[in-house]
Amino acid sequence: SSSSCSLFLRWGVVVFSSFCRPHITKLIPEFVIMGGGGSTAKPTEIHAVFAGMPAAGTKALVCRLVNNSFPETAEELNSSLEWRKIRRTFEELDLHLIAVGSQSGLWTKYLPSAEVLVFAVDVSKEPDAAALSTSFSSALKDHGLPEGTPVVVLLNKTDLVDKNIVDERKAFMAAVLGSCSGAMRTCRVCCVSAKSGDELDEAARVICGNTLTF
Repeated sequence: SSSSCSLFLRWGVVVFSSFCRPHITKLIPEFVIMGGGGSTAKPTEIHAVFAGMPAAGTKALVCRLVNNSFPETAEELNSSLEWRKIRRTFEELDLHLIAVGSQSGLWTKYLPSAEVLVFAVDVSKEPDAAALSTSFSSALKDHGLPEGTPVVVLLNKTDLVDKNIVDERKAFMAAVLGSCSGAMRTCRVCCVSAKSGDELDEAARVICGNTLTF
């Protein structure tokens, strides 16, 4: 598949799609389980909280999704610190977004109300496995995120690095994230760019739970 959003594990086995190195696989317990139980009623709105690593661009991502343009001013960026709404006509729902970035104090305030956790990482930088593992684990376990909340990982800033490097880092970071996830969750990893807007519409569809993109 040419899709930039990938399913990485089913029942403990990470499987990287065709654009990643085909020989890279890793056994990881309880990460990225698609589907699951619960209500099948179609939601009329979804609240997605954008957290992530420092300087990963969560505010820019929210602004780009809401305004369809990259924010040019501090005022535009800071607008993402409040709930913003997008009407998703394809999914027939209202998507509510807020950026809390790497501020753990805001995680405690907003993660308990998250219906989707969006976790952003700067893919243009060499990944720090220890820092990534610590931060992601904390977001999942330490700030009141409801059990079973779907997670969408956005590897941002793909416009700043070669695609081959993006693919390699995506594979590496998926393994790191899987190894520190202590609960079975629905999770997708997407490569995007807030600057150019590349693949953000597909990411929004994934956040909305559109299974046609899986």
